[in-house]
Amino acid sequence: MMNKILFLTGLCLIALLFYPFSGNREHRISCKADVSYQWQDSTLNLFISQNIQDGKGILALSGTLHEKNKEDGYLSKTISFSYREQGYYYHLISDLVINSPQMTMSVQDQRKWLPDFFIEKGKPLLLKIRPYGDKAWLFYSETTPLFVCERSS
Repeated sequence: MMNKILFLTGLCLIALLFYPFSGNREHRISCKADVSYQWQDSTLNLFISQNIQDGKGILALSGTLHEKNKEDGYLSKTISFSYREQGYYYHLISDLVINSPQMTMSVQDQRKWLPDFFIEKGKPLLLKIRPYGDKAWLFYSETTPLFVCERSS
């Protein structure tokens, strides 16, 4: 009887030791990011805010496009989406895309910078999202890091 108790106690201790390394991750992501992308003579500055939990998410995107010899374009939209999670991979589908009335960036310019997920309802997007320390996540497109998103709540 004592051997069984010692065995079970030892098994519990081993499980507790390995628990932090088991890949157990928080399944709620609430974060914000400021990011700038450059391409040729153009710069897209974005503020991104997102909440992801239980198969649903909301992403707010706003910023400005600066192009040489062209008036700045303003981008502001909110995307509601559903997702399926497989490890660190998130398969997103846009459910609703709401453009702000103040937005001045043309659809043609949006398509130069953004995947269809951000422009049209029902479009897919595959992201890899990995924890980055205790207070942030690193977002990837395939193997390319896109931005660091810091915890907002």
